[in-house]
Amino acid sequence: MARSSSATSANPSAPASAAPIIELHGLTLRLAGGRTLFDNLTFTFADRRTGLVGRNGAGKSMLARAMAGLQEPDAGRADARGTVYYLPQRIDVDTGTTVADVAGLGTLFAAANRLAAGHGTPEDLALLDGRWTVAADFAAALADAGLPSLHGGVPAAGLSGGQLVRVALAGAFLSAADVLILDEPTNHLDRDGRNWLRRRLDAWSGGVIAISHDRALLDAMTAIVELDEHGLHAFGGNFTHYQAQRDAQAVAAQAALDHARTARQAALRQLRTQHDARQQRNARASRAARDENQAAILLGRRKAGAQASAGNAARQAAALRARLDDAVGSAAAGADTAALPALLLDDAAVPAGRTVIVCEGAVAPWPADALPLDLVLAGPVRVAIAGPNGCGKSTLLKMLAGDVAPRAGLCSACVPSAWLDQHAERLLPPEWNILQRLRQLDCPLADAVLRSRLALLGLDAARLATPAGALSGGERIKAALACALWQRSAARLLLLDEPGNHLDLPALRALEEALGAWPGAFAIVSHDDRLLAALRLTHVLRWHPAGWRLETCH
Repeated sequence: MARSSSATSANPSAPASAAPIIELHGLTLRLAGGRTLFDNLTFTFADRRTGLVGRNGAGKSMLARAMAGLQEPDAGRADARGTVYYLPQRIDVDTGTTVADVAGLGTLFAAANRLAAGHGTPEDLALLDGRWTVAADFAAALADAGLPSLHGGVPAAGLSGGQLVRVALAGAFLSAADVLILDEPTNHLDRDGRNWLRRRLDAWSGGVIAISHDRALLDAMTAIVELDEHGLHAFGGNFTHYQAQRDAQAVAAQAALDHARTARQAALRQLRTQHDARQQRNARASRAARDENQAAILLGRRKAGAQASAGNAARQAAALRARLDDAVGSAAAGADTAALPALLLDDAAVPAGRTVIVCEGAVAPWPADALPLDLVLAGPVRVAIAGPNGCGKSTLLKMLAGDVAPRAGLCSACVPSAWLDQHAERLLPPEWNILQRLRQLDCPLADAVLRSRLALLGLDAARLATPAGALSGGERIKAALACALWQRSAARLLLLDEPGNHLDLPALRALEEALGAWPGAFAIVSHDDRLLAALRLTHVLRWHPAGWRLETCH
């Protein structure tokens, strides 16, 4: 995960007082299919805390891997100041993975174990030189991360997503790297975990580049850098300042678009007026020539001249229309219109008295000390399921979705439901593409309408034919939402497990608007306070050591 490299001269556009953290020189990256993510990218990351944002599929994770030396660019290079530690967006574990492996300390622990057993080698001694206290240091780091019962040898497969992220972050902060590159580090972290991460970042003396759509984390950054198809764009200040600047740009871009459209309409009206006037002049001239009984050859010449003039006028009008269309198209691209209409959900109203969720003495299959839950909810309820990592929030959603059975009692959804799991693999298996899956779900939308709506979500023709497993995390979530909402059997209850994870900022705002207008019921697990605040919740089902408690929101 860590890599050493040396930095060269800084970008002249960077502030003189800011030392470069990572410099990009003509960096070019292409996907396996040939699509260019970015070309000849030259930029200096100079702020100590930088948030990296951009639309899903823009290439943020591949750029991060290139900066960490884990992705070979097609051209150019990335130079780092000292060592770089990269924390990936998704942490994959299997039955043999230990907590030390997740923290990037597996080789150190293995060397220490061999030496303790009398089987050490000179390489083991060299590896542990200066790190003899790694086990104690890691134990202290885990306790600081709220995981005092874990140690390096514990199997990682039994940990929740939030616990895995805390372990990986603890390893990152122990790495003593010069630069941390963190890819969506708050995904799966509960509120305590997010507060802990911000405290650790405040105490971190090295550089940080955080790829994130967590608006609270981005507000703790000192600069925001946005990646789009044109390159990297720096915005001074934190997320609040970035959003204000982007909003101002959006207002100006929308004004330019409105102006371009108005100019096109005025020009087209003038073209029609000129065309009508020309037709009238030609008709009057023809009538006058006939009245004057002019010779046929002269009439023919007049007609040919009129036709030539009309042809020239038509070509000029076509060229003008093309220029006007190009101007409107350029203005529309600058306006960066959001995908809000595409995520607006079809009617799925639930009557006020209709029971949607029933739990009678429901006991989750894990953890072993899970307590029974009794719960009946009716009507278009909006329920947030809250609690620390590992308390069983996702398991409760799985029981409601019928994916796992309770150890005892009853737990079920009483209306048609759709479950969006954290990796979107239930609704959209990784080997399927989005069009195949929607057709299997008997989507009622016509093919042209379907493609148009998916395009508004940023899923173009190439992505529609791509297996879901090869899409970015945010693209998978968008595609899975389409599967949940556009299938023939419309869901009346949405079961959403961290739906904001992986979504880019425009899509996150679209999700807020879509769920805000949703006429059905939903139960959501999320640690994004800003997302939850926008959803007008009716209830919070909160975990306590003594059991679950239902709270009514006012």
